[in-house]
Order: sequence, then C-alpha cells, then structure tokens
Amino acid sequence: MLRKAIGKSIIFIILVVFVISILNSIFIIKTGHRSKLIEGLYNHTGNAYDVVLMGSSHMNGGIDPNVLWHQEGITSYNYATGGQPIDVTYYLIKEVLKNHNKPIVVVDLYYLGLTDEYGEEGYVRNALDNINFSMNKLVAIINCTPRQDRKNYLVPIIKYHDRWKELTKRDFLYDTSESYFAKGFEAGTDKYGKEASNNVLTTGIIDLPPKTEEYLTKIIDLSHQVGFKLILINTPYNYDSTSGSTNWVEEPAKMFNKVAEIAKNNNIPFINYNDKLSEIGLDFKADMNNSSHLNIWGATKVTADFGEFLKANYSLLDHRSDNKYAQWNIDYSHSQAASISAH
Repeated sequence: MLRKAIGKSIIFIILVVFVISILNSIFIIKTGHRSKLIEGLYNHTGNAYDVVLMGSSHMNGGIDPNVLWHQEGITSYNYATGGQPIDVTYYLIKEVLKNHNKPIVVVDLYYLGLTDEYGEEGYVRNALDNINFSMNKLVAIINCTPRQDRKNYLVPIIKYHDRWKELTKRDFLYDTSESYFAKGFEAGTDKYGKEASNNVLTTGIIDLPPKTEEYLTKIIDLSHQVGFKLILINTPYNYDSTSGSTNWVEEPAKMFNKVAEIAKNNNIPFINYNDKLSEIGLDFKADMNNSSHLNIWGATKVTADFGEFLKANYSLLDHRSDNKYAQWNIDYSHSQAASISAH
C-alpha cells in the first residue's frame, strides 16, 4: 500500500514538473538572447566549435563568427548576452562545455568593472532564463541572484504569469532556427560620431571588485581543470561611458592593467583592443555604434585582427572546404544579405 502511494506521488511530481516546464517555455519572454542560446547550446551540439565567444553586449556585437569563418575558416559561436555579469559568464561557460569538447574560450571582460554583488535582474535573466534546468543552473541561480528572487529563476512562470494577456502564437510555436545563421552575433549600424574622450594610456593599477576577481579566478581555474585554452579580451569602448556610475569601478583603464598582470601571471593571452585602435585602423567616430559598443564595421575590423591572432598562435584548421561545414557557407551568405539589408 505504502509502495503504491509512493509510486503515485512520484508520478504526480513528474507530471507537475513536466507541466511547469512547458508553461515556463511558453511564458518566458522571447528575445534574441533566448533564440541564440537555444540554437547554440542545444540545437547544434554535434558541430564542435573551434572557438566560443563569451561575455556581455560588448562581445555580442564585438566578434562576428561569420567573419572568422569567411576570412580564416574558423568555426565559432557567440554566446554573449546583454548585460551578462562575469559570474553568469562562468556558469554559461560550464553549460557550453557540456556539449563542445575543449574549444578555445574567449571572454570579454567589460563586466569585471561591476561593483554590485549581483547583476541587474533583466540582464541576468537574458542568460539564466534561457538555459535548461540542471545542477549547473541551480548552482548559478544560488550564486548569481539575490535570495529573495531565486524562486522566480527556478520557476520562471512565477515571474511571468501576468503575460497570459499578451501571449501570441509565437509563444506557443517559438522557432529559433532563423537566428542560427548569425551564430549569435548582433551589432548595430549607427555611427557614434565622436572620438573616445578618456582612453589615454596609463601604467596605473587598481584592484578588481572582489566578486568579479573571484569569478575571473574561477574561469582561469576551470580552464586548467578542463584543459581548454582561454583568451581574455576587452573590446573597444569609451572608458568614460561608466563615469559617474555608483556601481562601477572609477578607473577602468587601471583595472585592465590589473587584468594584464593577472593574465601574464597565469600565462593567458589578454588583448585590450582599447590599446590597439590605431593598429587595427579603428575609427571611433565611424566604427562605434555608441560610446560602449562597436557597430558592424568596427566589429569586422576587430574580428579580422582577432582571426589573424588565432591563426598565428593556435593550430586551427581551415574548415571552408570541409563538407561537414558546408552549411556555414550558406549561413555566411545569409548573414551578408542581412547586413546589406540593415545598411
């Protein structure tokens, strides 16, 4: 009798979990970040990437996988999401590594400057709402979100239940396949029209905020434990764009000097593209979408330089003639057409 009751209880719990998971997928807001993560994490797991690109919006519009493919034959995917704090990046890297065997992991470090203990909820949700439930996600929720919000991340429908009034057919039949051709990349087509106001070279050093330094260390340690190659970068932006922020380091240039020191001590490459603007021919006025983000022309310049760096320093094959990757040539064509349309 007891065994029968336990069996029924287990079946009931499984059904409840199943129904909640379906409702979660319907009610979660459908953004480009959701689409790209579903495609890159779960729908294309058999195609191991040479390179995976991680970070916030600076990386999201900073390195274009289709340019890496067209110029160097390097396969890559851009997993960056808007406002992604470095602690969330750590757990997203772990999620990527479940399905891709030791790719080169490239992390943009803009969000090392965050001094708050947690990132803004909307930004954190850009990533955590869009990865499948697992022990990794559970630990990420515990470590990356305030205690009072954790139930809303565990069961997103608690957060989004009011959306029932605005649900559309798209929420029930969400098709992410169209987003795959861009391989997670998205950059604007505006031109900032101003020079960088405070990107002068300095030799000064300041410490990183405690939590971001902790998670940078975790990422470095993970690279040693798993055995993947790690590259740290800072894509171009105006250091003054965070001036006056109460939750950001006051002197980002000196923070990145500290990063260079940490990287050197751990024998990890760190490329600060703010120090290479002239070298790569980047015109801040024409190649930035705004003070903080590259536009598609600037991203092409950064990507071209980064592709040359990869080819010069890592044993990467040119996959462009490999039948296994024939779809990438088609995706590149679609990406080019979309870019021309955007102009």
